[in-house]
Amino acid sequence: MVAAVPKWQYLLDGLAMSLAGVCGIHCLLMPVLLIVFPLIGSSFFAHDAFHQWMLLAVLPTTGLAILLGCKKHKDLLVFLLSIGGFVLLCLAAFDHGHSHGHSHGHHHHTSTASAHWLTRESIMTSLGGLIMASAHFRNFLLCRRANRMEADESSCSCGH
Repeated sequence: MVAAVPKWQYLLDGLAMSLAGVCGIHCLLMPVLLIVFPLIGSSFFAHDAFHQWMLLAVLPTTGLAILLGCKKHKDLLVFLLSIGGFVLLCLAAFDHGHSHGHSHGHHHHTSTASAHWLTRESIMTSLGGLIMASAHFRNFLLCRRANRMEADESSCSCGH
C-alpha cells in the first residue's frame, strides 16, 4: 500500500515551481528594464548575487520536493529533469566569464543594449527554470496519481 502524499509536499512543489519561474522571468525581463530604467543596473536584481541567492532558495525546496516525490512514485525522469535544470541554473549563476550587468544589456547605448537581449546566461537561466518547472509539474501530477491510487486501494470493498 502506498502512503498518501502530504498536502505540504504539493505546496513545496508549487513554491519551487514559482521560484524557478521568477528566475526565468527575471532574466528575460531584466534587459528591457535596464533599457527603460538604467538605474536598475545598480540594484541587487541586476547582479550575480541575485541568481546566487535564488539558487539558495531553490535548492532546498526543489531537493526536498523532488526527493520525497521520487521516493513515492520512483519516476527517474522527474529526478533527471530536476538535476539538469539545476545544473543549468548553477552554470548560469556562477559563470564568471562576464559581468552580469553586461549580460543583461547594461550599456550606455540603447541599441547595443537591445542587441544583448538574449545572452548565454539568460538562455541557460530560462531553460533551466523551464526544465525545473516541468520536473516539479510532473512530480506534482505523479504525486496526485499516487494519492488517488492510495484512496482507491483504501476503499476496497473486500475489507483490506
